[in-house]
Amino acid sequence: MRRIEYMPLPEIARAVRNPKDHDLPTIRKSIQKWGCTLASELDDRTDRLVTGHGRLLVLEEMVAEGKSPPEGVHVDDDGVWMVPILRGWSSRSDLDAEGYLVANNSTSERGGWDRGALADMLTDIYQADEELLAATGYDPTDIEALVPADLGEAPPPPVPSSGPVERVEPPDVWGVIITCATEEEQVELLERLAAEGRSVRAFM
Repeated sequence: MRRIEYMPLPEIARAVRNPKDHDLPTIRKSIQKWGCTLASELDDRTDRLVTGHGRLLVLEEMVAEGKSPPEGVHVDDDGVWMVPILRGWSSRSDLDAEGYLVANNSTSERGGWDRGALADMLTDIYQADEELLAATGYDPTDIEALVPADLGEAPPPPVPSSGPVERVEPPDVWGVIITCATEEEQVELLERLAAEGRSVRAFM
């Protein structure tokens, strides 16, 4: 059975190998805003972490700085921070544990975002509470970057003029818009089409 167990922060062993980098300032803002909802997950076979290394690093920084424990962290009689750890899962091997560590991070990264929906949500958060937006890891500049240029203000309508209307033949140009999942995919596609002699432009 899965269970939450409070463990002494100094006694929690980390994974032997962890290739994931951490945005510690943003993690800290999140913990300060919402508390420590769940510090980490521990592999019962190895008694080592498989998730949550960045969160524990932030908690250790806060202890070293003499900060008050965030909501969700208990303090024992000796002043040691006790943090909530998910227990009850065991890996089959060391490689199985490392595979889960990578998958836990990569599945979220590879999922991406619905940029329009994210922009709407962040805009609502920003208009209500600027500090709440900062705790999400985004800022107003990020919101602007999420909105496609073609969704901005429409150009002003043409001003009608007196006299006969001059017919302007449309240019003999045909095109398509291709949506890419990542910037790397966009660059690769642009280079391939340019090599084929196509006239291409990039949209952000």
